[in-house]
Amino acid sequence: MAEPEDPKLTALMAGYLAAMPFAGALEVEVVSAVSGSVTLEAPLTAPFEAPPGAFAASSVGALGDMAAMLSVTSALPPDGAMSTMDFTIKMLGQARGARLRAVGQAKQIGKTTCVGAADIYIQQGAEWIPCGTLLATGRRLSLTR
Repeated sequence: MAEPEDPKLTALMAGYLAAMPFAGALEVEVVSAVSGSVTLEAPLTAPFEAPPGAFAASSVGALGDMAAMLSVTSALPPDGAMSTMDFTIKMLGQARGARLRAVGQAKQIGKTTCVGAADIYIQQGAEWIPCGTLLATGRRLSLTR
């Protein structure tokens, strides 16, 4: 059973996302957050598109990376943040549709290095179809240092 959304944590994660100008340019929004899990969505827009009518694989990876790292950040103390070191995206199908959704999950919280994952879905009508899966490693940062 899924945990209920944490409105304060969702707002905090939205604030972190707002600090990333490229996330704003791509119209990424935080749909929900609980400790260790964040869901993001983005509409199909020209900067995300390639070929026409579909999200580029790099766009799928970018959204998945944001969701994976924010999911780790959501499990850290309030002054904690993440910086991506690397990620691997595996495309499961073409990302042709209206919106992209990435569901991030914290996998390992270490003292300096953390791991997050994301499953990425494309909206086709009323359905959300899996189109990618991602694993990311990040460096843990302190926002107060």
